[in-house]
Amino acid sequence: MVTSIHFVETIGRHRWLVIELVKREVKLRYRGTWLGFLWSMLNPLIMTAVYTLIFSLYLRIDIPNYPAFLVCALLPWNWFNEAIVLGTNCLIDRPGFLRDAVFPSEVLPLIAIATSMMNYVFSLPVLFFILLIFKVTLSWALLALPVIMTVQFLFTLSIVFFLGTYNVYFRDLQYIVQHVLMAGFFLTPIIYDFSIVPERFLLILKLNPMAHIINSYRQIFFYNGWPFWDNIGYVFILSMVLIIIGSWVFESHKESFAEYL
Repeated sequence: MVTSIHFVETIGRHRWLVIELVKREVKLRYRGTWLGFLWSMLNPLIMTAVYTLIFSLYLRIDIPNYPAFLVCALLPWNWFNEAIVLGTNCLIDRPGFLRDAVFPSEVLPLIAIATSMMNYVFSLPVLFFILLIFKVTLSWALLALPVIMTVQFLFTLSIVFFLGTYNVYFRDLQYIVQHVLMAGFFLTPIIYDFSIVPERFLLILKLNPMAHIINSYRQIFFYNGWPFWDNIGYVFILSMVLIIIGSWVFESHKESFAEYL
């Protein structure tokens, strides 16, 4: 608990550094490209078109307004996927920062997740555009969006603490993570709905925190309902427990990071 409080204090003292580094990362990503930030909109459009072709026309998943149904879940999953990949490598990609005794290494996992979150925010116009095309009405449930995003941010951070730390010592971890994320995409209700999962597998699905997060986005955007607060509460509590443990793991190893980089 003391370690977690120290982490929060460190982030608070360096909040402007976090903001500036996130801005820098976002600008660097699209520097030298013609379309710039428009790529954050084009990528989900292309992926939505491909998955719609495969699962709506070829495999014929019988869900009305399938592109709208799909994009509600695909965008936050892209954020999660990208944040986990960047977070896993957030330390080994920045050895210069870690060799600087003054630089607060605690901000690096945060920057990786916040940068990916900005890409999600930039892609939201695509979501609203597709919802408009398919005449999906929106409701006051959209007010829950910041809550869901906060829970996803915390859950992702809790995982990145562990992955970023141990990837310093075990570099194969970054490749393992990519394969786990690929499997996670199909094990999370992104291209399909909770309702089509056989009952005997529902318990396994409900233990997946991202399943509840994805379902919450779909609730507020596609089904015009409030998220299931008990499920969001479960993910929040799990995230806070993992953050407490993960921040302790990070802090207890950070003095040796520079030696392995």
